[in-house]
Amino acid sequence: LDGSHHDWLQGRGPSMTLLAAIDDATSEVVAALFRDEEDSHGYMLLLRSIVRSRGIPLAVYSDRHSIFVVSKKTDMTIEEQLAGIPEPTQVGRILDDFSIELITAQSPQAKGRVERLWNTLQDRLLNELRLANASTLAEANAVLASYLPKHNAKFACLPKETTSAYRPVSAKLNLDVIFSFQYDRTVANDNTVRLGKDVVQIQPNHERSSYAKARTRICVGMDGSISVYYAGRYIAF
Repeated sequence: LDGSHHDWLQGRGPSMTLLAAIDDATSEVVAALFRDEEDSHGYMLLLRSIVRSRGIPLAVYSDRHSIFVVSKKTDMTIEEQLAGIPEPTQVGRILDDFSIELITAQSPQAKGRVERLWNTLQDRLLNELRLANASTLAEANAVLASYLPKHNAKFACLPKETTSAYRPVSAKLNLDVIFSFQYDRTVANDNTVRLGKDVVQIQPNHERSSYAKARTRICVGMDGSISVYYAGRYIAF
């Protein structure tokens, strides 16, 4: 997994970053999308596309961007100090949820395969974008979607081993919950939880008349929806 900051539209539109995932066994680009910047939301969309179309990869290889790993310079919270380890990043938590091993490169040279991909795309895809006169993020993603099958047909190869390194996705998994931004919050005395400017009211139910002081988890979905969970059970939206 990696991101390429480049003048993809050659001055016709805004600056963009291309996020992509290339299969180490076949050199096939299994997912890619343009974003305004290299961000956690974009990598969540990239991973969700892979999981839905291919399955759960055994491992992913990335650089040491703060999207993937917590900086050693970041001070740990009291809870993290008691646990002895820092809380993972949002993307790191998704990898943990799927038991996907994260392998981090220590230098740009260690990412040779994906760096060679950027060299190819900054030549061929750049021409496709220019021929289509793409000037917006949406137009660039539309060109990318039509280009990728042609790219893979030319550059992908057969793997040395035919056994898939993607695991099947269990029907019990709630992908909308896994692919969300998650935050732990304590319920206030008025049965509300706050996330930034958003306040969610928790109604009494057959299990509890009040959730005051309860520790909950807030999940912000890819569509911006907010759900609240207590002990793994959904209690508010």
